[in-house]
Amino acid sequence: MNPIIGITSSINVINYETENQSVIMSPLNYLSAVNSSGGVGIIIPEGDNIEEIFGILDGIIIAGGRDISPELYDQGIHEHTLDIKNSQDEWELALINEAIKRDLPILCICRGHQLLCIARGGSLHQHLPETEGFEKHGESNGKWSEHRVILEPNSLIASILGNEVIVNSGHHQGISDPGDLTVVGKSEDGLIEAFELESQTFLISTQWHPEMILQDSIFQCLIDSARS
Repeated sequence: MNPIIGITSSINVINYETENQSVIMSPLNYLSAVNSSGGVGIIIPEGDNIEEIFGILDGIIIAGGRDISPELYDQGIHEHTLDIKNSQDEWELALINEAIKRDLPILCICRGHQLLCIARGGSLHQHLPETEGFEKHGESNGKWSEHRVILEPNSLIASILGNEVIVNSGHHQGISDPGDLTVVGKSEDGLIEAFELESQTFLISTQWHPEMILQDSIFQCLIDSARS
């Protein structure tokens, strides 16, 4: 049987069939990347029973999405920190902590990368355009950019992608303090772009979106780890 990989989602109120519907949303790229790599992706709605979820999962993706409440890392809210949803933050933190406890294969992406950092005692820069040294990092005028990331040669992610990789960049926040995570990738301006956690059999965390630039090898390794 192919491994079952949970993918986190967002609940948003939009006009869908009728006005002001609460809709579960997840970009198709995540599901496509999992399914094309030999897994079976399932979308996890916020608020499901954690014990029941982990009873069926072989791996999990903590996906990208909205900004995270800075109260979780003891900061006030910056004027550019927007679209916070506390219940989603707490729910996904619980998923991360349970997955680590169970040594379940984990892939954290963008928001997930930042949330993992917070779960492990770290903190964020809330707005890179106003953070010294990172003013030109990330999106500009609503458009994503590309940049190089240097990966640690002996890391798991480097064994998958090589020691250098060109990635996409569409975030306005970034890692300030990595907590107890192992930093295995940085951009040329020094921003932390990839984490691993030594205690875990498979945990990869990226600030970029591998599902959008066809880095299928990351998803294949997630599936292989989940299968084993």
